[in-house]
Amino acid sequence: MITYTDSLESVASADLQGFLAHWDFTPPDGSLHAMLAASTKIILARDSESSTICGYVAALSDGIVCAYISAIEVRPDYRQRGIGTELLHRMTEQLAVYGTYLSCAPAMVAFYESAGFSRVAGMAKRNTPARD
Repeated sequence: MITYTDSLESVASADLQGFLAHWDFTPPDGSLHAMLAASTKIILARDSESSTICGYVAALSDGIVCAYISAIEVRPDYRQRGIGTELLHRMTEQLAVYGTYLSCAPAMVAFYESAGFSRVAGMAKRNTPARD
C-alpha cells in the first residue's frame, strides 16, 4: 500500500538516494532533501511495506494566484501504478491557486494532459553547471 505525507520528518537524505538520476549532471549529495525542505509544499509517496520513498512532488507558490511544480518523480519500480497521477492531484488540490504550472520533457506531455494540464507558452533562463 502507498501512503502519502507532506512532511520530511524522519526522512534522511539517504532515503532519497536514486532519485535525480535522470539529471544531465550529478547533483551534490543531499540536494534533493535540501530542495524539498526549501519548497513551499511537498508530498512524498511511501511504500508502507518496505518504507521506501517511492515518489515525490514539490511546488513553489504565492499561495493565491500562481504555483509552479518544480519537480515530480516516481522510482522506476513503482511507475505505472498511478502514483505520479495521485501526487499531481493531491498537490494541485493542496495548492488551490488559480494557475499551477510546470515544465516537462516532450515525452511526458501526454501524461500531464491526462492529469488535466494543458500546453501554454513558456520561457526559461537556465544556469548550466559544468558536467562531471
